[in-house]
Amino acid sequence: MAFIDQEVRRLLGKAVHHYGLIENGDRIAVAVSGGKDSLLLLWLLRERLRRVPIDYELVAVHVDPGFDSASADNLEAFLKREKFEYELIRTDHGVRAHSSENRENPCFLCARLRRTSLFRKASELGCRKIAFGHNQDDFIETFFINICYAAQVAGMVPRQTFFGGEVTVIRPLALVSAAKVERLCRRLELPVVANCCPSANVNKRQQIRSLLAELYRGNSKVRGNIFHAMSHVNLEYLPPPISSRSNDAERNQTTRPNACFHHEAHEEHGGHNHENAKERKPEKQISGFINFMLS
Repeated sequence: MAFIDQEVRRLLGKAVHHYGLIENGDRIAVAVSGGKDSLLLLWLLRERLRRVPIDYELVAVHVDPGFDSASADNLEAFLKREKFEYELIRTDHGVRAHSSENRENPCFLCARLRRTSLFRKASELGCRKIAFGHNQDDFIETFFINICYAAQVAGMVPRQTFFGGEVTVIRPLALVSAAKVERLCRRLELPVVANCCPSANVNKRQQIRSLLAELYRGNSKVRGNIFHAMSHVNLEYLPPPISSRSNDAERNQTTRPNACFHHEAHEEHGGHNHENAKERKPEKQISGFINFMLS
């Protein structure tokens, strides 16, 4: 087995154990877009069943956004050939999101519609866990997108519950870089489906990705440092929030704890570290779900 195989499997296993992502008897819907991340995740989770002492079931679920039916057909042929249990949902979500009827950001509406379809199908299939293929770079990029464009320190988490614990989203590739994912996909010759979305390369994520690429070229440790920094937040050395209440600044200066937060400690709020949760505006209370939709 090549080094890249061993490394990616090791990192996936580490994430599963550290974040408590998979348990014996789980039935997991794997969101398969046809891209390299989701295809590799599906492949590795099934391969892992042969090496671990627990049992779980996998169902690949593809929500076709409707741009190109051939892409969905090719993906379905692969799933059939490899004998995966799967469900393919044909929609016009992507087309609608980019049409004149939509006055929102097309990426936001498309993601919302696709996630709604996915959650519904997972419920029908009896899957209480949904696995996404977000890799370590996706975590870092989402973190910077929120800082630069949403004015909040927030991101994704490896394990996140919704609807009072009825559904749990897991991201087993959280510790695997995008470069490692790409290398192993090429080695396994997985049939990656081209992304036909017209907004694929003209979004904020692509801008942030380019910025980060410059930082990574200058210092190979930057990626790991950023990822670890997201779960080690020293609030003593961050300014308190600006508020219209005259005594807020004084109160925050005296009550803000010095703490290092880990993903599991704040997954309930979608990765946010807010002290005054009861005083948050209604739109802030659902920001975790918005982050999830945009990821």
